[in-house]
Amino acid sequence: MGRWLAPLLGLLGLLAVVTGVTWTEIAPGSVTGVRLVGCGVLLLLAAGGLVAAVEGLTRRRRPLHR
Repeated sequence: MGRWLAPLLGLLGLLAVVTGVTWTEIAPGSVTGVRLVGCGVLLLLAAGGLVAAVEGLTRRRRPLHR
């Protein structure tokens, strides 16, 4: 599940950041754009954490034989 969920979260996060920045530029008095950017950053962080967790759990450790 993490193999497709992490890229989806990352894509949604980037879309939220771009939309929020655009919204803030269009309507500087609005706080909604800033909140949207914050949500996008949280989604990007969640995607990065999910990628790290999936890689940490699925990577096979093969120590070097000496």
